[in-house]
Amino acid sequence: NRYHWMERKLEEFEAAHPFVEVVFVPVEWRDMRSLLDSAKEAGRLPDLAPFDLSSGGVSLAEVEAGLLEPADDLIADIDDLSPEARASYTHAGQLWGFPVAMTAHALLLNLDIFAERGVTPPADGKWTWDEFVETCRQLTFDRDGDRKTDVWGFATYVLPGYYEVWPFLYAGGARPLSEDLLDYTFDSPEAVAALEDLADLIHGQGFAHPSTGTAAVRTVFDLFARAEQQKVAIEPWSAWAIDYLRSEEGTIKNFAVAEYPTLTGVSNGGGPGGGAGVPGPDTAAPPVIGGTAGFVLFRHGDAYRRSQAAALANYLTSAASQYELARGYHVFPARRAAIDLDPFDGDPVYQKAAEIAFHAESLPKHPRWPEIERVIQREIQMVLLGIKDAAEALRDAGEVIQPILAPPPEIPPQDGDSPGGGEGG
Repeated sequence: NRYHWMERKLEEFEAAHPFVEVVFVPVEWRDMRSLLDSAKEAGRLPDLAPFDLSSGGVSLAEVEAGLLEPADDLIADIDDLSPEARASYTHAGQLWGFPVAMTAHALLLNLDIFAERGVTPPADGKWTWDEFVETCRQLTFDRDGDRKTDVWGFATYVLPGYYEVWPFLYAGGARPLSEDLLDYTFDSPEAVAALEDLADLIHGQGFAHPSTGTAAVRTVFDLFARAEQQKVAIEPWSAWAIDYLRSEEGTIKNFAVAEYPTLTGVSNGGGPGGGAGVPGPDTAAPPVIGGTAGFVLFRHGDAYRRSQAAALANYLTSAASQYELARGYHVFPARRAAIDLDPFDGDPVYQKAAEIAFHAESLPKHPRWPEIERVIQREIQMVLLGIKDAAEALRDAGEVIQPILAPPPEIPPQDGDSPGGGEGG
């Protein structure tokens, strides 16, 4: 029963709130959006539903239509939340949800290849770009003595909706859009330099597998993960890959998690809108991209019902509940208090992944983001495949994207359009 944790939590809540009955409707995740649309059309929205506002589960249209309750005055221990989790559920200066879990991309390291070459993994999973490149150099070698490279230090893929490459650009302080979402900013010098460095790792230095930059997701993953291949030592993946490697037969089992490399003298920058970073001191954790899952409260007008639904949302997203989810399901908490309880005690892979996820930035909340992102991904892919240089590609992306970001021009009133003018005015 995939819903047993939720069912138990609801039983506990009802026991503590004897005048409340919670009606639980199990829904397949793929059906959640359509069910919400149907409920909206029928005027029967739920009180509470799990949605990732940071990646389009509930669109900002619901917020702007007044269908959600702002959570600023309802959520418990707001300062305990990850700042990025709060940012992902913030719109127009208000919080619109109860964050419960986070996810992010991280670098996975095949420790068997590290040992084969006598290479030491980065201390505490932290390294600079230069250290990362030097490690990739040492891990690129001829394994069988035929004078051809058999193992490469790094590989990744490029595909719309997947962001393994982007943290390399974020580390330099670049962000795709300005804070106000009106300007394209991925053509900044920082973004160009970071993408040039990544392309050079493939085509100039030869430390990345030739499949890097293709859309061959399974091929790239198997080069790293399949025990009979082990041709790539370092690859970025989201946290699902950790569970997969541990549970799937025929996959590597000796691996670690590391942060993306940092660039000296660049701060995280950005913030809620995804604006560009600024020069600053070295940072403890480089910026990564991820998502925040949580619950949203729909507006119904009944004050008592609202208060009890908020109490339920706080119960399901408390530090104790997040600790349970982390312990039982390897879900990464959105509350610092839950991480401080050390739910992954004795498991350094998940401990490191949880800390990385805690700082994950959400993507810009632009209503046409999928269209914008596809343009950027296509240009990044052409750079990594050696078809374009970084400056040209990121500039070309901007020429397509900037018109999308521009607000529609104001239409001057025509005769009869102004108040009191024309027939029936």
